[in-house]
Amino acid sequence: MPTPTPRDKFWFILGREPLIAAAEIGAVLGFGKNYEYAPPILKVDGLSLREKRSNPKDNEITTVAQGDLAMTEPAILIKRLGGTIKIAKEMADSVTEEKLKNIIIEELKTVEGKINFGLSIYSQTNINLKEVKNLGLQIKKALKEEGLSVRYVENRETILSSVTVEKNGLTGRGREFLIEKSGDAFSLAKTEAVQPFEEFSARDFGRPGRDSASGMLPPKLAMMMINLAQAPKNGVLLDPFCGSGTIISEAALLGYKILIGSDNSEKAIADSKKNIEWIKQKFPISNFQFPINFQVSNVQNLSRILKHESIDAVVTEPYLGKPLRGQETREELLKQTNELKTLYIEAFRQFSSILKPNGVVVFIIPRFSAKGGSASGGKFSNEWITIDCKNNIETLGFKSVPFLEQHPYLLYARPDQRVGREIWKFEKI
Repeated sequence: MPTPTPRDKFWFILGREPLIAAAEIGAVLGFGKNYEYAPPILKVDGLSLREKRSNPKDNEITTVAQGDLAMTEPAILIKRLGGTIKIAKEMADSVTEEKLKNIIIEELKTVEGKINFGLSIYSQTNINLKEVKNLGLQIKKALKEEGLSVRYVENRETILSSVTVEKNGLTGRGREFLIEKSGDAFSLAKTEAVQPFEEFSARDFGRPGRDSASGMLPPKLAMMMINLAQAPKNGVLLDPFCGSGTIISEAALLGYKILIGSDNSEKAIADSKKNIEWIKQKFPISNFQFPINFQVSNVQNLSRILKHESIDAVVTEPYLGKPLRGQETREELLKQTNELKTLYIEAFRQFSSILKPNGVVVFIIPRFSAKGGSASGGKFSNEWITIDCKNNIETLGFKSVPFLEQHPYLLYARPDQRVGREIWKFEKI
């Protein structure tokens, strides 16, 4: 029998939306209560991530079954997570600074040839860049005194970016050490993989079919939404507002084989087909031989073009309304939310027909910023104008499924954005 892979504690460094990223990891790995969440770090204990033992071709996407991701390599796993910046393996917990330095030095002695290393420090208390550099230079000096050739990648910030880590080879022959400081105690982890930022950027900005006027869903968010759905890889996944096909493309990269995309715009469907062909060439998908069903259709006609109870999951960003200029009155925003509410309720009426029992919907409901607007000639306070359609959806035979305790939905929004995205999950009952 093969020797079982030892179970370890891994650190997941979460991106700009840590709560969504944490929920995504929980959905993908199913870690239950076996975790510690202190943004931007999520620590998961008891994982069996393998050491790197394969060298996939550049940009090749290796499809892995959902249940097997907790036992795969970090370099493969991080390609399956839209919200994680780094994955690191814990080396020590709650040690002194002297012990910390000794552990790092002993690890660097295992590197053959010239040693390259960098440090990233995460702290709940203030820590300045000078302290980080002093620690790095002390480690470098100790190694040089033993006659070793060593290069310390100095920080411009207390945390090294994924770009810096990748460009300096700190997950290959080099090393990046993640240090968490709490009072006088330190915890330590070694970075195993960083997010493939160039691949995500290419899929975001390099796609041949783009329509900025109608809005574009970021590929990272699309991947997170698909993962949050927890739909079976051999099931049927539908995006009924597919636009330029971002969700469909990311689902194909994640290993879904039966995909349907529909949109009421002929241009959107043409862009989707163009983008899928580009994805197949730019990011070779293992055993990609399946056709993708694209159809021009309004969401109101779904039950006419799709069989009753034939869909396992719906993952979609619907029409979010007209682009905002920032000068809309509160009345104009309320009018738009009412129109969108009607559209979304009708969409769920169609979903109730085409979804299988217990089928899921991951759906974005927008909220609109009223900052700086005016109503009846007078200023009103900063606020979000939301679309309250949860009860209407539930009366159509759905139940809301929270992603995390005390979080019925997850909010994706930047402080300066006029439109926020509420990510909801519903299950057909």
